[in-house]
Amino acid sequence: MKTKIDNREFTTELQDKSSPAFQDFEKEFKEQMRDLYKNIEGYQDVVILELTQGSIVVNYTVLLKVPASTKANETLKTISNDLIIAITNSTTCNENCEQPNCSFCFNAVFTNITSYKVEEVEKSVCESLNLNNFSSFYSPLLTATGVICITRCDQRTTDPLPCIFGTCKVLKEGPECMCSDKAAFWYQDKACSSRISKVGVAIGVPVTGLVLAIGIFTIFLVRARRQKEMYRDKLTSISELYCSIEESWSSPQGFATNNQGYMLEDLETPSATQIYLEKMDTSQKIHIQKPSQIIIP
Repeated sequence: MKTKIDNREFTTELQDKSSPAFQDFEKEFKEQMRDLYKNIEGYQDVVILELTQGSIVVNYTVLLKVPASTKANETLKTISNDLIIAITNSTTCNENCEQPNCSFCFNAVFTNITSYKVEEVEKSVCESLNLNNFSSFYSPLLTATGVICITRCDQRTTDPLPCIFGTCKVLKEGPECMCSDKAAFWYQDKACSSRISKVGVAIGVPVTGLVLAIGIFTIFLVRARRQKEMYRDKLTSISELYCSIEESWSSPQGFATNNQGYMLEDLETPSATQIYLEKMDTSQKIHIQKPSQIIIP
């Protein structure tokens, strides 16, 4: 806060906090403020930060003790207004600062609140509780009704311990998750966040093996069928070659063969092929080179 005292004159000695002048002023100011603020909720004391010229301008801090809760800021704001009203309604001095008991004549118009804040609750507050060897695992938490000490098992902490399938308990080593139904499940982490059913594994492994075997068998079966179809297509193409619609084949040299597969559609194809020489030119001479030497053993 800041206030102005109109009936006092500033001296250079008041700048030195160790001087008798400053100490006498400080003692008198504290007594005066104690009387003005006696009805203020949680009032403890005032601390003079600085004295400056004009007549005397006092820069000071008011110490208050209020219940620690999430509503502390609202409470402090209300009290701040009461501090201003207490000085404004002071009757120790009149407007001319001439009354007999007018030790400090405050300038109500000049008096104001420069800032206010709430100090955080010290973490050591929970260590003072009788929690045996577990106090180090507790931290304070502000609530609407006051301060409570909680561990990581409480979801209201800044770093809660998640226990999805289990219960959080505070042991000598600290907060831990006690996983539930360990006889029926395997847990993959200490937070019990993921688990595997033992019954599911016992049933699933054989079923998976069976499905895998069926899949492999199906692949081989499909491949066998494809190979069979390819072989059948190959035989069909060969069969069509021998089952041409032409009854006989001929060549430019005069050879002619009879296609018995066409002639005998429903009968077994003869193993011998008939050759016709009607178109053969028998007038052509065939020259065979005579051996130069014949050796008879």
